[in-house]
Amino acid sequence: MGASNWGMIWTAVMPLAVILYYFFRKKYRDQRVSSTLFWQERMKELQASPYLKKLQHHLLFYLQLAALLLCVLALLGPFSESETLTGNDFIFVVDTSATMLAGSPSHFEKHQQEMKSLAAQAGGKPVTIVTTGASPEVVVRNEQDLDAIEQAVDQLAVRYEKAEMEQTILFADTLGANDSTVIHIFTDSLDRDLLANKTGKSYQVHGVSDTLRNVSIQQFGLSETEDGVRGIVQLVNGSDEALPALVRLSAGATEKTVEVELAAAEELLVPFEELPAEKNWQATVEVRDDYAADNTMAAYLTPPGDEVVIDSALHELIASGFRSLDLDVRLAETAQLQPDFGLPVVTNQSELLEGAAPILLIGRNDETAVEVSGQIETQEHPLFAYAELEEVYVSQLYPPFDGYETIASINEQPFIQLSPKGDIVVLADVQSTDWPLFPAFPLFLWSAMNSLSGDEEFLGFFQPNEHRSVSLASDTGEWEIFKDGAYSHSYIEGSGPFIAPTEPGVYEVIGDAETKTLIVQLSSEEKTLAAGSSYTMGAAETAQDMVRFSFVPFIIALILLLVIAEWEVYRRGIATR
Repeated sequence: MGASNWGMIWTAVMPLAVILYYFFRKKYRDQRVSSTLFWQERMKELQASPYLKKLQHHLLFYLQLAALLLCVLALLGPFSESETLTGNDFIFVVDTSATMLAGSPSHFEKHQQEMKSLAAQAGGKPVTIVTTGASPEVVVRNEQDLDAIEQAVDQLAVRYEKAEMEQTILFADTLGANDSTVIHIFTDSLDRDLLANKTGKSYQVHGVSDTLRNVSIQQFGLSETEDGVRGIVQLVNGSDEALPALVRLSAGATEKTVEVELAAAEELLVPFEELPAEKNWQATVEVRDDYAADNTMAAYLTPPGDEVVIDSALHELIASGFRSLDLDVRLAETAQLQPDFGLPVVTNQSELLEGAAPILLIGRNDETAVEVSGQIETQEHPLFAYAELEEVYVSQLYPPFDGYETIASINEQPFIQLSPKGDIVVLADVQSTDWPLFPAFPLFLWSAMNSLSGDEEFLGFFQPNEHRSVSLASDTGEWEIFKDGAYSHSYIEGSGPFIAPTEPGVYEVIGDAETKTLIVQLSSEEKTLAAGSSYTMGAAETAQDMVRFSFVPFIIALILLLVIAEWEVYRRGIATR
């Protein structure tokens, strides 16, 4: 607290003069007294406290005196001072990974309050807020309005994905205006080595030193056995104490539970045998810990899709295309191919289409190809979501299969067909096309493998906010994503890569009359809590100023209110007289 104009202290004589004026001015008032005795008593009372009586009967005097005192105070220029944050502009790097939800209140909520406090101390200096992740985002840039900064902080939310802190800090460095920029990093734990080689800016890390209890589901897998489905849940106790837990597996109306006791820092495998033949299962661990985001995990029972059997009689470019997809390619002689293979088979043997094995038929061994010319025309189908065939040249085609669905044609002659059980038929030899010269060839093989080896109703496992190309095709081109019946967001085909939802869980992807299942899982890094510390690194050129807050505007507002009150008192006094 202080005053900027002590020279105006002499104005304090004005209120004193008004007080003296009210004390000594003469003002007569008629008053009737019923008897001499009462008159003497009345005079004694007035003489005992003459000044107090005068003050008690003059409300207008009080208001005028208060206004004068406030005027004197305003002339003195009272103010308060506080130190601003060190630095000329600030960047807040906010960790939005899942581990920030640990604790009660959570680490994220604590950091939000701390950011508001620091923003209030910025003294009007520009503040930039950056969130972490694979694609760091700028929430506000060089904002000086405190209300706007606090509103932006309130709207921040945990995005569950890995922090990618090193990448985010490099991005934040590019936003710094000069060497006086101070970067405040709000996270749970950050290794000092990450900032050891950085120069030119100052880094202030706001960590969390709390040691919390945590039991996580590290892995959850399903496999088919002769007795049904087998599930295995891997639990990890990241605490320094033993904790009892209840492991629950559920799929629809089916539910199985197992009680376990986890020792400190113990890893435990919990098996579940002879489960019903359900595809979508969810594992939950019920335990009294301080981090709930890693207490659930979903799994989907799908056939293996990393192996493919290729007829050795086919052109070697086919095997090369599959190897480029990092698949385990097994070459087999034509005589060794069986209709009951459990793996996808690539061949030209038409008779294998009658078997149970998923088949990618390229060419036909039972027909003769004929000349063809024209451009390939494709229909909307996931096989062509990323494999464009318009520029591909095909010189010969085999006769089509009756009863098969045609999804690509040349001059109205079928080129690619689908069998009723989902087999894919390409009615041309690789030698009769220039298809392998195009990037569309391995992309088509990748889409074909997903269609043959996987479940068409399962879109895959994703990490939060993961960007990935997926095979989605519908008549309208729009897919709506739901979780537990609640709408999440939409995906428009061709608008860019598919972006997975933020929150882990099981989602339904609905387009037209087709529904697919998608599972979002936490990464392994987000299932381990780490206690950190707060520290400062770097030697930036910083400036620390004093912020002066003046009380004069508030005093002037009070004076105006008193003047209004004085006028009202004066007006009523005239009306009474």
